[in-house]
Amino acid sequence: MMTRVFITILIALFPLTAYGELSIRIFARTKPVTVVFTPDNGVYLLSDGQHGDVRILPGETVAVTRHAGRVIYMTLSGISGVADSLTFTPAGSSSVFRLRAPARNEAVKTLDGLLKIKSFPGSLQIINVTSVESYLPGVVRAEAGKYGPPDYFKAQAVVARTYVYRNAGRHELDGYNLCDDTHCQVYLGLISELPIIEACRATAGKVLIDRDSMLIVPAFHGNCGGVTASSADVWLAGYPYLVSVNDPWCGYSASSVWKKSLPMNDWNSFLRTKGIKPGEEAVLYSPPGSKPVRVMNRTVQGKSITSEEIRLRFDLRSAYFTLTPAGDSLTVSGRGYGHGVGLCQDGAKAMAEKRVTYDKIITFYYPGISITDIKNARRPVRP
Repeated sequence: MMTRVFITILIALFPLTAYGELSIRIFARTKPVTVVFTPDNGVYLLSDGQHGDVRILPGETVAVTRHAGRVIYMTLSGISGVADSLTFTPAGSSSVFRLRAPARNEAVKTLDGLLKIKSFPGSLQIINVTSVESYLPGVVRAEAGKYGPPDYFKAQAVVARTYVYRNAGRHELDGYNLCDDTHCQVYLGLISELPIIEACRATAGKVLIDRDSMLIVPAFHGNCGGVTASSADVWLAGYPYLVSVNDPWCGYSASSVWKKSLPMNDWNSFLRTKGIKPGEEAVLYSPPGSKPVRVMNRTVQGKSITSEEIRLRFDLRSAYFTLTPAGDSLTVSGRGYGHGVGLCQDGAKAMAEKRVTYDKIITFYYPGISITDIKNARRPVRP
């Protein structure tokens, strides 16, 4: 589940034209130096910019390795060469290929569209060029899970599509739109789960906009613990549609309530890093049985300390908790999973199971927004 912060500085606005193509850096996390390309369906044309195209038939492999700042390739039939970059172009509209990184802990990805590979400092830069709608099911599967009712996946599809169009220039200086890791959205490649594919098709082109027709910041998280958080409280960046919402839907989930015990020595060490002398931080503590605090921002010995700082330091499930001393330890009693801003995935799934439609789910978590076609939306320009 994605629990990341989506904040973009707005400095200018302009009408949005839909992207016909989307370029994604593949294996962005592990940055392999060797990959193996294999067509599954259809013929691909391999071009190295120096010789004529080489036809790569289904089942034939091409090994590509970075060496001395260039790209070396070899086909199963023995054709080889050295180039600055390679392009694998589908010869037909239904061509699909597999890509694996033998020396990295990466799952094999099944992809469609165009593939570009070039040498990059310390690795290969591998870019898949495909369509937004072809890309989305693999993102929804990664971010929303494998199982759920149709309207849950529809809601997640609209959220993911909004993220794509709002952030399609995120890696513009690097020569592509998005990466396939958590820095952008996790992308598994093409998937086979029909409910997710059909949910993306049913909402094709749909995005979320605010009252100024601007694509929204489509934040979401695993479980809000009964009340979502305001972006102004969590990130100090307020949006009128990212406000605190009471959520009665997510309480059934195992992520709704949790506890963790922290050794008092670790807690005291943390206080010292904040410039706080242990022994006067009782203002942070709550009596046993107290309800969790959604946003805590307290002053101890003239120093500010927040629940988000505590969450990050001790790898807590959320910043929605109480602290209670218990001898030589500190008990953290919390609710929810993730930053708590925007759509709560467990709540959205529960709503969909009760036959609440995806549009009602979305407007519940993002009050005041509208669902529209991408042609009616605008996006921010990055500085």
